[in-house]
Amino acid sequence: MINLADLYHPITANPAHAQEFQPCKALRPYIRCFWGTLASEDITQNRGAPGSVSVDLPHPAPWPPPAEVIIPDTCMDIIMDIDEEGRASTFFHGINDAPFEVPMNQEKAGITRFAIRFHFWAVFYFADEHMRESLNMRVEVDQYFNNFTRELGGLLIRHGSFRERVAAAEAYLLRRITSSVKTNDNVMNAVYAIIEAKGVVTARELGDGTGLSQRQLERLFRETVGLSPKKAADLVRFQHVWQSLYQMPRQELKLQELVHAYGFSDQAHFNNTFKKYAGRSPLAALAAAGR
Repeated sequence: MINLADLYHPITANPAHAQEFQPCKALRPYIRCFWGTLASEDITQNRGAPGSVSVDLPHPAPWPPPAEVIIPDTCMDIIMDIDEEGRASTFFHGINDAPFEVPMNQEKAGITRFAIRFHFWAVFYFADEHMRESLNMRVEVDQYFNNFTRELGGLLIRHGSFRERVAAAEAYLLRRITSSVKTNDNVMNAVYAIIEAKGVVTARELGDGTGLSQRQLERLFRETVGLSPKKAADLVRFQHVWQSLYQMPRQELKLQELVHAYGFSDQAHFNNTFKKYAGRSPLAALAAAGR
């Protein structure tokens, strides 16, 4: 499988400044990152060591807690929260096409979080069910990954450190991808076309590039990705717009150039589309991101 991650690297959410860990080389075409909170073992192992993590005593959390706006990043996540008694709640979060809020101070004492973040084109290779109706969904992990709790959940609970959990998750995912017989060249060719065009591509062009009708390609996309090819292209385009805005020096910010570069009909179309996905205007989003 071509490593589309070399061509497309979305800006992803990092709730409450969670730790991120890049996957091994074999998993990079599929996994954006592993992320989560440090367990007590991580803190103990790193205390006093060069480059160790500094851990401050918690301060009383404000109430109501401040909210963090999470914007669509074209990824999907398996998120597992583990308490001190070894009990876990694990959910699968499908791709989002709208912003939503999470409390910034949502951590609870004794809870550690471990998550696997998939690229949108990759979940199909690991899941046991089709991706239809997964758009904006948050469901128990076993609804889409029948064997996750049985084969990996217990290991994640028993392993205390973040790195140990990463190693266990990588071994599980590598077994899954090695044994997977799923493949769909038409879908992957269309995904490649979307990535290469930075989302500036029509549904007709995608269909023509695969030799399928628009109806056939849309059905396959909904089964493997959970949304239509056009919606996938729109989200990829939004990510490229957001990256362009984020990386552009404020004094050089020229929105009209982005309007033309990404195929918007005019400034109003650009602003409305951006606000649809970011929940705020481009300038307000930059201010919220500290840019």
